[in-house]
Amino acid sequence: MTYSIEFYKDALKYLQKLDRTNRIRITQHLQILCEDPYHPELDIKRMQGTMDEYRLRVGSYRIIYSVENDKLLIQVIKIGSRGDVYKS
Repeated sequence: MTYSIEFYKDALKYLQKLDRTNRIRITQHLQILCEDPYHPELDIKRMQGTMDEYRLRVGSYRIIYSVENDKLLIQVIKIGSRGDVYKS
Protein backbone atom coordinates (compact mmCIF):
# COMPACT_ATOMS: atom_id res chain seq x y z
CA MET A 1 0.00 0.00 0.00
CA THR A 2 1.65 3.18 -1.13
CA TYR A 3 0.27 6.57 -0.17
CA SER A 4 0.32 9.50 -2.55
CA ILE A 5 1.46 12.96 -1.48
CA GLU A 6 -0.36 16.22 -2.05
CA PHE A 7 1.28 19.55 -1.16
CA TYR A 8 -0.40 22.71 0.03
CA LYS A 9 0.76 25.62 -2.13
CA ASP A 10 2.91 27.26 0.59
CA ALA A 11 4.57 23.96 1.52
CA LEU A 12 5.55 23.26 -2.07
CA LYS A 13 6.84 26.80 -2.53
CA TYR A 14 9.01 26.51 0.61
CA LEU A 15 10.39 23.15 -0.52
CA GLN A 16 11.32 24.54 -3.93
CA LYS A 17 13.18 27.48 -2.35
CA LEU A 18 15.39 25.25 -0.18
CA ASP A 19 18.96 24.51 -1.16
CA ARG A 20 19.52 21.27 -3.04
CA THR A 21 20.90 19.29 -0.07
CA ASN A 22 17.98 20.00 2.25
CA ARG A 23 15.44 19.54 -0.54
CA ILE A 24 16.86 16.06 -1.23
CA ARG A 25 16.84 15.13 2.48
CA ILE A 26 13.22 16.20 2.89
CA THR A 27 12.19 14.44 -0.33
CA GLN A 28 13.83 11.21 0.87
CA HIS A 29 11.88 11.38 4.13
CA LEU A 30 8.66 12.01 2.23
CA GLN A 31 9.32 8.92 0.10
CA ILE A 32 9.59 6.86 3.28
CA LEU A 33 6.30 8.38 4.46
CA CYS A 34 4.66 7.14 1.25
CA GLU A 35 5.39 3.59 2.35
CA ASP A 36 4.27 4.12 5.96
CA PRO A 37 3.02 7.51 7.25
CA TYR A 38 3.68 6.33 10.82
CA HIS A 39 7.14 4.83 10.17
CA PRO A 40 8.71 3.98 13.56
CA GLU A 41 12.25 4.97 12.55
CA LEU A 42 11.26 8.53 11.59
CA ASP A 43 10.90 11.28 14.19
CA ILE A 44 7.11 11.64 13.98
CA LYS A 45 4.78 13.04 16.62
CA ARG A 46 1.06 13.75 16.58
CA MET A 47 0.31 17.46 16.80
CA GLN A 48 -1.41 18.47 20.02
CA GLY A 49 -5.04 19.48 19.64
CA THR A 50 -5.53 17.62 16.36
CA MET A 51 -6.64 14.13 15.49
CA ASP A 52 -4.98 13.71 12.13
CA GLU A 53 -2.01 16.08 11.89
CA TYR A 54 1.55 14.97 12.48
CA ARG A 55 4.99 16.54 12.67
CA LEU A 56 8.01 15.00 10.97
CA ARG A 57 11.43 16.30 12.02
CA VAL A 58 14.17 16.39 9.37
CA GLY A 59 17.21 18.06 10.92
CA SER A 60 16.24 21.64 11.74
CA TYR A 61 13.17 21.47 9.48
CA ARG A 62 9.65 20.40 10.36
CA ILE A 63 7.02 18.96 8.05
CA ILE A 64 3.41 19.21 9.17
CA TYR A 65 1.18 16.70 7.42
CA SER A 66 -2.16 14.95 7.67
CA VAL A 67 -3.10 11.42 6.68
CA GLU A 68 -6.28 10.26 5.00
CA ASN A 69 -6.07 6.48 5.33
CA ASP A 70 -9.28 5.82 3.39
CA LYS A 71 -7.86 7.66 0.34
CA LEU A 72 -4.23 6.58 0.90
CA LEU A 73 -3.30 10.27 0.84
CA ILE A 74 -0.72 12.32 2.75
CA GLN A 75 -1.28 16.07 2.64
CA VAL A 76 1.83 18.14 3.36
CA ILE A 77 0.42 21.22 5.05
CA LYS A 78 3.53 23.15 5.96
CA ILE A 79 7.32 22.88 5.73
CA GLY A 80 9.57 25.23 7.63
CA SER A 81 12.33 25.75 10.13
CA ARG A 82 11.73 24.74 13.71
CA GLY A 83 11.14 28.28 14.89
CA ASP A 84 8.70 29.25 12.15
CA VAL A 85 6.61 26.20 11.31
CA TYR A 86 4.43 26.27 14.43
CA LYS A 87 3.39 29.90 13.99
CA SER A 88 -0.02 30.37 12.37
